[in-house]
Amino acid sequence: MHASLGIAAALAGAALTAGWLRLAPRLGVGKAVREDGPDSHQTKAGTPTMGGLAFVLPAPLLAWLVAPSETTVALALLTWAAAAFGLWDDVAALRRKRKAEAGSDVTTGLLARYRLLGQGLIGLAFAGWAVTSGLSWLGPAWLDTAAFTFVLVGSANAFNMTDGLDGLAAGVSAIALLFFIGSPVAVALLGGLLGFLWFNAHPAKVFMGGVGAEATGMAVAGLAIVQQQVWFLPLVAVVPVAEVLSVMAQVATFRITGGRRLLKMSPLHHHFELSGWPETRVVLRFWLVGALALALALALRDVWGA
Repeated sequence: MHASLGIAAALAGAALTAGWLRLAPRLGVGKAVREDGPDSHQTKAGTPTMGGLAFVLPAPLLAWLVAPSETTVALALLTWAAAAFGLWDDVAALRRKRKAEAGSDVTTGLLARYRLLGQGLIGLAFAGWAVTSGLSWLGPAWLDTAAFTFVLVGSANAFNMTDGLDGLAAGVSAIALLFFIGSPVAVALLGGLLGFLWFNAHPAKVFMGGVGAEATGMAVAGLAIVQQQVWFLPLVAVVPVAEVLSVMAQVATFRITGGRRLLKMSPLHHHFELSGWPETRVVLRFWLVGALALALALALRDVWGA
């Protein structure tokens, strides 16, 4: 059943991504590129974005239809809610791009405080369901609710920051989902991501956008919560964790030292690009790091009998 589900999701993801490639130019849905980013990225300006719609919409639905359960429904709703919020962020960025004056930063959507508030409400709703369903992590219900919410929000932003190079976020996400392969939602999302990756691999014809990255991040965290594997999440998602920590370290260093930078550019993948690594090398090696971390997480889970 799971194999058929994955194949169906992959075909749906590929077909819908191909359809989006035809529709996006008519809608003017093109990616805005940071002016201070690597020079090689300037050629990517205008590439269709929001392609994550092609897999975050059908994959949870297929899982719901094939293996309906309360957990599947909860994960599907979590993924769609995060996708809807990510889409809002993408649309806000697109509108800001169209209205921006020359030289201004047009790559941002919603302000950070509004993004965190919206993500927090989505995470809190899922965390509340998880705790009332008997899922526990740290002990007291209030503490579990707060911790689950933090994990969900953190994962959404970490995966979103990973979406910066051709195929990077899609490949890293697919590897992370292998840890939760017993879930129909994980299988469907993995299949959908592979169908999308066919078009997102270098040179990318489409980007997933916040609608795909934030939804995938929350889905991975949700899977960790329902399978009670939260302790393994930083290892399974080691690349997104490194990406978000690199941004935090860069900001902290800049403020503490009055302008000095720890990295050439954050998130971490841009640092390696500016260090002379070709984009494809960065992506492949980040995939390898993710795969090695996955293998270690699986080994540790077997040892601990989790």
